Amino acid sequence: MQLTPEQWQALSPYLEEALEKVGEERAAWMAGLKAQNPALAEQLEVLLQEHDSLLAEGFLDERTLVLPGNAGLEGQKLGAYTLLSPLGQGGMGSVWLAERNDGRFERQVAVKFLNISLLGNDGEQRFKQEGRD
Repeated sequence: MQLTPEQWQALSPYLEEALEKVGEERAAWMAGLKAQNPALAEQLEVLLQEHDSLLAEGFLDERTLVLPGNAGLEGQKLGAYTLLSPLGQGGMGSVWLAERNDGRFERQVAVKFLNISLLGNDGEQRFKQEGRD
């Protein structure tokens, strides 16, 4: 399913809430949403079906990390930090091993790049929450 950024922004909070529910609880919640907003519920059902299909295929069980298109970031400088290598990637964005070498500190750190879909207040709140967890 292809979504515009606006559609994703509208669906994303509902998807998160739906994924927190299972079985009868999710079914009742979806029925309520369908009564309020049938079009949104229909799009959400498609996303949930795709999610369930990917889980059944073991998509999230794969441990091999491939970060397409990010290899060009190695060696890039961000202020006092130099990006060394990718550490991981997820829904929030990607994390890179970086090194600070500005003469004040000599240490390695993790630098997180947020996914562009998280722009705005909701994304900022999710990022802050992740930092607290």
